[in-house]
Amino acid sequence: MSETDDQKLASPATGPYLHREKGIPSEEYEHPTTHQMRIIGQRRTEAEAKLERQQREARSKFHE
Repeated sequence: MSETDDQKLASPATGPYLHREKGIPSEEYEHPTTHQMRIIGQRRTEAEAKLERQQREARSKFHE
């Protein structure tokens, strides 16, 4: 085998498994708990509120 063949074999896997950390079962990614979903929802709500605030401030600065 040449060096290029070795590099191809050593390349990371592609597909849906890229985001997973080693040692974490796939069920944790596929079926989040209710508590995890609540945290995600809270973070999303806070992020949307922050974005809205920033957009309002930018609009008011633009109109001044």
